[in-house]
Amino acid sequence: MKSPASLLLLLVLSLSSIASNCQEESSPTTEVATSEPATLDTAASEAEIFVPEPKEASWGRIYLRNGLSPIQYFRDAFGGPMTPHEVSFYFPKRDEDRFGCELLPDPEQLEVEAANRSAVLVVVRGECTFERKARLADQMGAAALVVVSPTDDVTAPVAALNDEDGEISIASVMIRRTGGDMLRAVAKQMTIYGRLIPMTCERKPYTCKPRFEVEEDYMETSPARSGLVLSMEEDDDGTRLGSFLAATYGSVLPTRMSFPLAAPLDGSQACTDATEDTATHSEFSGKALLLPAGDAGQCSEFEKICNAQRRGASMVLLMQRDNATVMTHPGVEVSWYAYNITIPVLAVSSNTGANLASLKDKQGEAASLSFAVSNGIADAWELVMKHSQRSAWPKRLKRCSKTLAQLLGQIHGLGGDDEMKAALQNVFINVVGGSLQEWEKIAHPDEDAEDLHKVPEDSSSEKIIQGVKKSQARDEL
Repeated sequence: MKSPASLLLLLVLSLSSIASNCQEESSPTTEVATSEPATLDTAASEAEIFVPEPKEASWGRIYLRNGLSPIQYFRDAFGGPMTPHEVSFYFPKRDEDRFGCELLPDPEQLEVEAANRSAVLVVVRGECTFERKARLADQMGAAALVVVSPTDDVTAPVAALNDEDGEISIASVMIRRTGGDMLRAVAKQMTIYGRLIPMTCERKPYTCKPRFEVEEDYMETSPARSGLVLSMEEDDDGTRLGSFLAATYGSVLPTRMSFPLAAPLDGSQACTDATEDTATHSEFSGKALLLPAGDAGQCSEFEKICNAQRRGASMVLLMQRDNATVMTHPGVEVSWYAYNITIPVLAVSSNTGANLASLKDKQGEAASLSFAVSNGIADAWELVMKHSQRSAWPKRLKRCSKTLAQLLGQIHGLGGDDEMKAALQNVFINVVGGSLQEWEKIAHPDEDAEDLHKVPEDSSSEKIIQGVKKSQARDEL
């Protein structure tokens, strides 16, 4: 048996060994950390390396240039990243190539390749695997592959790639049948441009948005929300006939084409089932058709639009009712109700509609129309709508005049017209409680009134008036 002194000696030696081992294990880390002091540039580069890029979502939306509504897609898990820029959508020209199971003819391959990874190939589901479709599209130089489902039920394309076959560098997505029908119908008239934007959702609050600011900007600027209705006569670049608000559903708005204006239909005619009234289809095919908005004619507004599309109309213009003082975007309760609408749907005021109904060209024939996108008009109508409630105005009536002057300046700067000002006048007098005299003084000031009531140059009212004068030549067509 060992003595207490020897036991104490052994304990001290053990503790010393443990301490030395701990120092040896930690010394390499200490040497690495202290061998070269971290500079500001080194720290910044390390931060850039380790910042993870936002993960690409398994679904997203196709936003089209001058489109009225996006198309949802679901993407694969075997392809490359989504193309990060605007692309065109390419449909095979021959019907036998619609499935994308074989290489396209050489002239079409050259078209896709010449786009330099900026053309998306659109094919139909079936006849071969998703992998084969994707590999062929990648081989031909497509920016991505869009597969159209034979139904409105959509799933993500799936494939199990073999290592020896190599990777696929492009993304593959699937869209619903009606979305494909809409794209195909537009592609027969014009080249379609747009972006495939992945979307990510957050639970609290529940919102879905893109990963990057540039994608969000495209979502805001690419759709056609409103614009101008122009006449297209010989030797005329386009006379402004009015403005429109686009529906929240429908197709792409062609802006470089003219459309003959068909004879307008009343509510009863618009509600007639187009499947039974086939004799008149030639009267509307390829034309813009003017219809009464709302439930006039004992059927819904949406039924009238469906009938117009069945008749072959290329565009529907919904004329608002006389008592509709504030224009709004035509819409449906649930977005999928309108998935089968493959033509643009636009709302025009009752005054614009009445002018269009009687419009003739120089030879006395039906006139042709064209359309220009100007989303500021939608912003201006939203301003009027926002101020259609008394709570949006100052409580004291005297202060409402200043708000009115600001609104008039903003509306003019956004491209507003007399119909919009008439709606604002109605709100100012009947909702706010202002007088017609006060409206005239603010809306149509003469030179003497301007001199008498001149405000300091740094005031917001003066800045708005100056902005209106500077933009007048630009806004008036």
